[in-house]
Amino acid sequence: MPSLISPAERDYILKGIECNIRADGRQRPDYREVILETGVISQTSGSSRVRLAGGTDVLVSVKADIGPVLVDPETGEGADKGQIICNVECAPSASQQFEGRGADELNNELTQMMTRFLSHNTTTLSTPSSTTSSSTAASNNNGAGGINLSKLCIIPGEQCWILYVDALVLDYGGNLVDAVFMGTRAAIFDTRIPKTEVQDLGDGNFDFEVLDDAEDTEVVEGREDMPICVTLNKIGARHIVDASPLEELCTEAKLVVAVNRSGELCGLQKGQDGGIEPSLLLEMIQFGKTLGQTLIKQLDAKIKAEAEADMIKRQNGQPVVKLGFFAQ
Repeated sequence: MPSLISPAERDYILKGIECNIRADGRQRPDYREVILETGVISQTSGSSRVRLAGGTDVLVSVKADIGPVLVDPETGEGADKGQIICNVECAPSASQQFEGRGADELNNELTQMMTRFLSHNTTTLSTPSSTTSSSTAASNNNGAGGINLSKLCIIPGEQCWILYVDALVLDYGGNLVDAVFMGTRAAIFDTRIPKTEVQDLGDGNFDFEVLDDAEDTEVVEGREDMPICVTLNKIGARHIVDASPLEELCTEAKLVVAVNRSGELCGLQKGQDGGIEPSLLLEMIQFGKTLGQTLIKQLDAKIKAEAEADMIKRQNGQPVVKLGFFAQ
């Protein structure tokens, strides 16, 4: 991507970060206000909209559908598990750099990152590109992504629930990865899956029925252990979080830390061409884990407060009105 920042602007940002005063008045560890709303798309199983104040705007939807179980032909693994299929798209109107095919590489990178961090149940190590390295480690019984995929299985070896997670970037104002993962966590919390009844037909044959009761649904098990990502940008000899677009242009190296509510490290991804000293790397990982736990607590509190407010309205017979993605 071509440089869109002048030397004077770059010098101003570098010196400001060194003095712990960023261009928008924040300090190095400060996060912008996170604006969250769930249940914004009625045709989905769950949805959310996350906005960073004055910046990135992301709409996330989750659709639960029934499909065949995906079994590994070599190991036979996956016969008793459901699936999570992720997709991220940056709207061309979100930023000038996304016009045409400008966002294709970023869409693929974010989609692969979500897939690794949310659906893998085993330790993996991969290098997507020459400038990016990643690792994902299982941190609990449900895998690094937290979600219990076994609970999504309907008939082992045959049918399962497939969660299609789609994120649409409506506006770009920096720190895209964090916003996408916060929106995904909120949308999964909002997701409700219909209950199923499995019938044994004999001779090893099974059939199932999806119950029609809209009130008799299930939440996604393991959603509390889903990770979010904290992106740390190394600029000069310092690192910051929640970078603005201009700060991202000054970034020498980027580290994405995926962490769950227990502070366990669920994944790492390093980006950009610059290096990170070992001592600074450990500092960035520890800071990312600590900040991630704080963000999860704040995010879950927002989700809980909105769910309780909606329940009170329903109990009082009042309509639950969502502004949705038409809100400004």
